[in-house]
Amino acid sequence: MIITDRKDIIIFNQRMAGYLMLKGYVLLDMRPDINSSSGKNVFVFKDTPQIRNSMSDYLNH
Repeated sequence: MIITDRKDIIIFNQRMAGYLMLKGYVLLDMRPDINSSSGKNVFVFKDTPQIRNSMSDYLNH
């Protein structure tokens, strides 16, 4: 995960991105990961305390 200056958060894990979307968070952008040669994507969401809590819940279960 990377935090940008625009207060967005970039998710590299597709399963976590899916979990966040199921929880109602809006996907702002999806683009190819330029650092990966395997064709993976990165997922961009608005960075909020609520999404951070949901990410923590995902990682702890």
